[in-house]
Parts: sequence; C-alpha cells; structure tokens
Amino acid sequence: MIPVLILSHGKLAAELLDAASIIDPLLKDDSVALSLPWDIDSDAAREQLGQSLQKLDRGEGVLVLTDMFGGTATNIALPFLSPERVEVVTGVNLPMLVKLGSLRDREMTLHEVALRLMEAGQKSIHVASDFLHGRRQARAKGGEG
Repeated sequence: MIPVLILSHGKLAAELLDAASIIDPLLKDDSVALSLPWDIDSDAAREQLGQSLQKLDRGEGVLVLTDMFGGTATNIALPFLSPERVEVVTGVNLPMLVKLGSLRDREMTLHEVALRLMEAGQKSIHVASDFLHGRRQARAKGGEG
C-alpha cells in the first residue's frame, strides 16, 4: 500500500482526510495529514515534512498531495520530489482521496497512482449548470441522463 501525506496550510489537509475517511474508513491506514500553521517558518515546515516522509516510507515511496501548485505547501514538498520515492500531486480534492482507496492496493507504481489521482480530481470538476444542461439535452434526444 502506497502511503499518502496530505499537506496544506491551515486545517485543510486534516479536514480532507477526515471527510474522505468517513466515505472510506480504510483511507486512514497509511495516510497522514500535515496541517501547517499559517505562520510556520519554511525551514521548520521542511523539517516536519522530511520527518513525516521518513516515517511513512517503507519502500514503496510516498505520495504527497498538496493544495495548489505554486503555494507554500507545494513549494516545501518539491525539494523532496524523487522518482519512485516521493511524488507530489497538487490540487488535492475529496474525489481524489476517494479514488485513492481503490488504487493503493493495486500493482501500480507511485507515478501511475499519481496520474490516476490527477485524472480523478480533474474529472470531478464541473460547472453544474453546464453539466446538468448537457444531461437535459441527452434526455430530450432520448438518451440517458
């Protein structure tokens, strides 16, 4: 099972993991939320992240999920990026974490899991009116919806 570390400022990381764990309680296994205080020093944050990665890594690498590309959490994680050891996926959202439950036990590389999570996160983003309008059109044409 590939361990996962969710990294953000504030309580976002912990809240995302808690919400996903209600849907899939097994997500708590080998998953850690690291919520950085808003006023944390970057060096201290890097040290906390490094320690957490060492604790999680048992040979399969660690997947780090951060809130947004270019943000402090991602910038702190990027120096740890290492092929097959640490992969970073930005833009973490709840659908990504729910998808994670079905991916971690498969025979997939760290990079493959990261790509699948990115796809799941992207596919879950919709403009509701456009999405629903498309379904109404399909129903009007006799399609499913």
